[in-house]
Amino acid sequence: MIEPTWFWMKRDTTKRGPITSNKALENAWIKCWTDMPQAKIQAWIERIIIHIQEVIRLDGGNEYKEGRRKGQEKKRVHG
Repeated sequence: MIEPTWFWMKRDTTKRGPITSNKALENAWIKCWTDMPQAKIQAWIERIIIHIQEVIRLDGGNEYKEGRRKGQEKKRVHG
């Protein structure tokens, strides 16, 4: 359930190109984590119940793929 966070952070920290220095990378990730919009975090939290229900429906099977289902609208969270 934390995967959206890592994807968002990677995209945010590399939008100006790859970071080659370990210290710069560490600083970029810490800043990204600190500056993450609360609205985005809340949207991810609200989606957790959907993921839990799907895992229960599949009886814990490993065929579950996290993501949006066909027809689900992508909601933009600005912040």
